[in-house]
Amino acid sequence: MNSINQLLADPRFALHWQMNRAEQLGLIRFLDIQRPELALEIGTYEGGSLQVIAHFAKSVISVDINPEVESRLAANFPNTRFRIGQSQVILPELIREMNAEGNTPDFVLIDADHTENGVRQDIAAVLNLIPKRETIILVHDSFNPDCRRGILTAPWTECDYVHEVEVDFLPGSFNSEAFDTAAPGSMWSGLACAIMKPIKRNGDLRIMQSQEAIFQAVKGISMHKEVLDLEPDLSTRVKQLYRTVRQRGSKLMKIFRK
Repeated sequence: MNSINQLLADPRFALHWQMNRAEQLGLIRFLDIQRPELALEIGTYEGGSLQVIAHFAKSVISVDINPEVESRLAANFPNTRFRIGQSQVILPELIREMNAEGNTPDFVLIDADHTENGVRQDIAAVLNLIPKRETIILVHDSFNPDCRRGILTAPWTECDYVHEVEVDFLPGSFNSEAFDTAAPGSMWSGLACAIMKPIKRNGDLRIMQSQEAIFQAVKGISMHKEVLDLEPDLSTRVKQLYRTVRQRGSKLMKIFRK
């Protein structure tokens, strides 16, 4: 008999995977459609997402800080080359090599250093790519406030090859209780998506945040609420909505009492 957690499990991908069910389904579907020629994963951990990337991509480059990653996973992924060390050190040289060889990735997953500065630096390094074909960049944990700030302050607009950015390509999760390595009350998961093209864009770049209102509402009840920073117009709308809910609730209680 299946448990709820097993209902959507894919037996091809049994390694521990720190993505929620929606992200897992989304990434499997996405890679099944795209079938990358060359994929770059920044942050491999226990190989959860690598097992999917390596299954659908012709070749993969994995970057991780932990030297045990290669010895533990290399035998399972013959189409994967491992680069061990800090992404902020390895990526600039790796990107230069790719540009010089004219062999740039058509898929990138950024999921390494989850500090604001770490996320921003990893994105900035990847944006030095000179894409030879359309390149899809996914950044994990866009629902986490630190990661989100790193994504939003990354130099997307300075790269002429970036044509679209959606911070909430797939929504994240609020962990009311501890889950895996996530603390109670924390916000994690979520995938941001950017598209780079081998032609330069015309006009300004818009950074989309389709779930920003939900992000701010959840942040206000999360462990991150002490750094809540609502924009004035959004803050006003939230307060108005709260007053409306209270007023209508009060009217309903009067009706029930009668």
